[in-house]
Amino acid sequence: MAVRVTILLLFVCWFSKLYIGIGAYKLSKEDDFELQEHVTTIEMRPSSYPEGRTCKNSSTTNRSKSLWADGEGCPVGTVPIKKTTEEDLINAKLASKIYDKQYKPLTQQEPGTHYAILHTNYGTGKKFNGGGMETATYNPRPVTGSQYSSSQLKIINGRDSMEVGWTVNPTLYKDDRVRLFIYTNAGTSRCFNTHCPGFVIVRTDVPIDQILDPISQRGKILYGQTVLIYRDSPSGNWWLELDPEQTKVGFWPKHIFTGLTDLATSIEWGGKVYGPHLAPSPPMGTGFKLEVNLFKDAFCRRIVTVNETYQIIDATEKSTYADIEQYQAIDVGFYNPTYRHLMLYGGPGGYIGK
Repeated sequence: MAVRVTILLLFVCWFSKLYIGIGAYKLSKEDDFELQEHVTTIEMRPSSYPEGRTCKNSSTTNRSKSLWADGEGCPVGTVPIKKTTEEDLINAKLASKIYDKQYKPLTQQEPGTHYAILHTNYGTGKKFNGGGMETATYNPRPVTGSQYSSSQLKIINGRDSMEVGWTVNPTLYKDDRVRLFIYTNAGTSRCFNTHCPGFVIVRTDVPIDQILDPISQRGKILYGQTVLIYRDSPSGNWWLELDPEQTKVGFWPKHIFTGLTDLATSIEWGGKVYGPHLAPSPPMGTGFKLEVNLFKDAFCRRIVTVNETYQIIDATEKSTYADIEQYQAIDVGFYNPTYRHLMLYGGPGGYIGK
């Protein structure tokens, strides 16, 4: 049975743009009395788990703890909500407008958007309860202006989609740091992170747009991010887990979707970039042409799907797609018991559209 907790809608934990000065907003007795009639029940844990995934009391990673001034996060009964400025909202709206090219097939994307991905084959009739991967984190400099460069897992049904991964996005963040991100495309909810109604946070210590550090260095030690999205069968909500500790960060409620009220019809893994039309496209992955070398190429490993029978399995019946020669996607397949299903992706960019 799912663990549930009742919280006041306005009892939140605020944190600043740089995650400094953490504290909880406390209600006065008058506020508390006035809000007693305006409470909601938030599902704090899924009520079912795919086969191959177990219920864990996930611990906080050192990476996420380091982002909070007190090293502890918000108090119990609160949720983390970023203090959002007018500039933040403008940046988020512009970034979403640039990113929101979801409604067309890959082969008909808007000029400036490029892919190097692995995807489940279309038209097979198969459906999915989710998918996952471990992605090596890199900073493919330079990424400037309205460009972005990302590695993401994407779950799709019709016009609905959910994405999670890492990104360098100066439009959204006003810097070129590597950050965790989610993107929601569900009806009128199309936005990054929590800038629109949709994703429900249940962890008080994991900022969705956290800076990922350290990151991989080409030819040297590797660092990565583990992500898994799966559908909770009883509720139909889509849960997000991060890191090997299976940290349950939050969920996308079923009711915000149309297509994804049912299972997903396709899944994508790999790289995506954008650059203004008629300007050179940005680098992807490590920013170099693939050498088919794990220490020199960006990769996604442990690529899995959650199938119709709720089992986590290595991805099957899949294809690669790269729309221009400046980026590559190579499906290595089953590599070894540690990396399991592996794909390589990336490229230097520099493409100027016609």
